[in-house]
Amino acid sequence: MKLINQRLKDIYETTLNDDIKYEGIVDENLDYYSLFCKAAAKEKLFKIEKNNVCMFNCVYEDKEAVMIIFALPINTENNSGVKNIAERVINIVKVLEECFIKFEYMNSISVNEDKFIYVTSIKMNEVLKGD
Repeated sequence: MKLINQRLKDIYETTLNDDIKYEGIVDENLDYYSLFCKAAAKEKLFKIEKNNVCMFNCVYEDKEAVMIIFALPINTENNSGVKNIAERVINIVKVLEECFIKFEYMNSISVNEDKFIYVTSIKMNEVLKGD
């Protein structure tokens, strides 16, 4: 878990200095496919425990922030069933809370066409202290 936390912190710190930006409204209607394509095109798409992760600089409630998006595959060979999916979402939320402590926004949504559950969170910009 410590390695995952450090990896997330490293990606967050890098994102603060990057030009990868989301300029839309943060709500339930995000175009996740386009966001992940944009992240991949800029080589800012990461894998953490079989989940895709990307981060974007954004503005939330008139303040500079970082939007963190996890894409959890719904249908994987070893993981099936609603209970397992719920556990995976809870695990992602636990990791995020342990790593970043406080969020201004958090949401999870299932997009059946994409076959992913997206966990989106907003963290106001700040330099993180190491462990």
